[in-house]
Amino acid sequence: MDKPAVEVIAYYNLDGEITPLRIRIDNDKVYSVDKPGKPVKGASLKIGVQGVRYSCFIDGKKAYLYLNHENKWFIELA
Repeated sequence: MDKPAVEVIAYYNLDGEITPLRIRIDNDKVYSVDKPGKPVKGASLKIGVQGVRYSCFIDGKKAYLYLNHENKWFIELA
């Protein structure tokens, strides 16, 4: 299955915590990341990504953002 990589604009605090703020899909559409949850280590069986998972809402739809060990972001729509 295709892994839909996305660009993410995120806030990094002094404790090293990351909060995703916006994503860019297909180099032209930018969406706000609403209500990002606490990061949880996990994997997606749907798209085959393992790393830190953030549950959130993007464009009013439930989604999961994954940050893998290579610092690449991926999205899975619920």
